[in-house]
Amino acid sequence: MGKKGRLTVDQYGGSMPVTMEACQKPPFYYRNMEMMFFIYKTDPDAALAWLPDALELDEPALVTIIFAYYGWSTFGPYHEVMMSISAKLDGEVVSYYPALFTDQEAPLIGGREIWGFAKKLAKIEVKYESEIMMGTVERPSGNRLMTGTMRNVTPVAPEEFSITPSVSMRMIPSATGEGKPALAELIGSSLALKPHIGANGIPHIWSGPGSVQYNTPSEIDPWYKMPVIETVGCYSGMFDAELGPGKVLKTL
Repeated sequence: MGKKGRLTVDQYGGSMPVTMEACQKPPFYYRNMEMMFFIYKTDPDAALAWLPDALELDEPALVTIIFAYYGWSTFGPYHEVMMSISAKLDGEVVSYYPALFTDQEAPLIGGREIWGFAKKLAKIEVKYESEIMMGTVERPSGNRLMTGTMRNVTPVAPEEFSITPSVSMRMIPSATGEGKPALAELIGSSLALKPHIGANGIPHIWSGPGSVQYNTPSEIDPWYKMPVIETVGCYSGMFDAELGPGKVLKTL
């Protein structure tokens, strides 16, 4: 009789490959997160097309685009861009994330495998030029998909700024390519943002004029199909945060 392997489930790492994990198990810690938030009204039919049938659209149909540079994290420093749709799950308002971009391997793997965040690799930049804060996404390099710009004008009190719980879909396709996915779950998570406080005691959260636009329509990355009808809010801030384990909300 042949010798059996000694690797058991309790020895698996926090992510694939199980013997040389790409990232550890949560929680993950973040410091010096520079973030921009663009909230806009979109076409309800477009939002419904990307919303799982276990969720209801929260009306009016609102989309939030977040550009972020994480100056330090236990994933390492990286950029990220996120799209969320305001929805309801069992009557609770949540943010459903149908699409994300990042520019580093570890948060892409961890985001997909642990929380089900639908991440792809892209070239992302967050920078200042004169008084304007700008975020851009290119995929592939040189093909500008999206631009967000804003100017910081008015300080915002922490109690006037909040984000709703996150919901994402963790989907593993069938290995045979037939039938239903091997796994499809709605995963809940929460990123507790702690704003930096300036020397004058004012938190580093700001609002001001701004806009986000989709520059090059791409059928490979069709974020443009969530059209901008009216911008309803632009915010920026410096934050620290902790991201803990996810929670299975529904099996689809």
